[in-house]
Amino acid sequence: MAADVSVVTPVRDDPELIHAMRSVPRGVQYIVALTRPPEAVRRLVREFCRERPETIVVESELAGMSAGVNIGTRTATNEKIVILDSDCTLEPAALAAYSRALDQAEFVRGVTHPRAGGWWATCARLGQEELNRVYAARGARLIGPSIAFRKSAFEALGGYDLAIGGSCDHEFALRVEDAGYATAFDPSAVVHHTAITLRIDLRSHFGYGRGMRAIDLKRGGRYGLGVCVDRIDPRTLAHKLVTRGPLSVVRSVLLGVTMLLGYADRSLQERRARR
Repeated sequence: MAADVSVVTPVRDDPELIHAMRSVPRGVQYIVALTRPPEAVRRLVREFCRERPETIVVESELAGMSAGVNIGTRTATNEKIVILDSDCTLEPAALAAYSRALDQAEFVRGVTHPRAGGWWATCARLGQEELNRVYAARGARLIGPSIAFRKSAFEALGGYDLAIGGSCDHEFALRVEDAGYATAFDPSAVVHHTAITLRIDLRSHFGYGRGMRAIDLKRGGRYGLGVCVDRIDPRTLAHKLVTRGPLSVVRSVLLGVTMLLGYADRSLQERRARR
């Protein structure tokens, strides 16, 4: 157990939330940051708080992960913050690993292991496992899940940008890198992600595409568009064909197109707003 760590779970509506909450050890400051949730989620959190009355529940008037992370971080009384997504669970040793890593660095990325559950989830798992290997070998980026940071550094950089939406962690990672911070990687800081279904992937990647357009609007250039296009780049597809098989190529094309649709949707929304 790491008593010097605060765990923050931002959540709006997620049936996996109960598993995330129960994975946090007793004695750790735990903050559930609600972002305009439905009544079913409120009821679930109330029931959990009867078992764990020390749980801190805060609520943002705004929906979205960025609002939840920001308000949860402000509420925390510890300097070391671990973000536990509502669809993830902590390994027992993860918090101690994060705590040790945060003694050495302001920002830390751990390991994420998606659970298996059908061929689509298996493809998604292969992609995440490769990302774990890349981060271990070449240096990590502060893109979740499985991230932690020192509160003072997070707030000094302004926290998550509420306007970015689904790619708020990606945009913040760019600011971390612009400021010259290195993101440490700790292979002992492990979380498990729920099995990623086709529906989850499509919904999240449409939001990522919208977020990438917001990044380009804020920073200028075509960085976000490049991230979307990279999914369908022939070199990317050739690498995935060799290392992960044809089903991973199908997944990459489908998600790349979905991100581009999200990017275009955000662009059209901007044009309408200017009229």
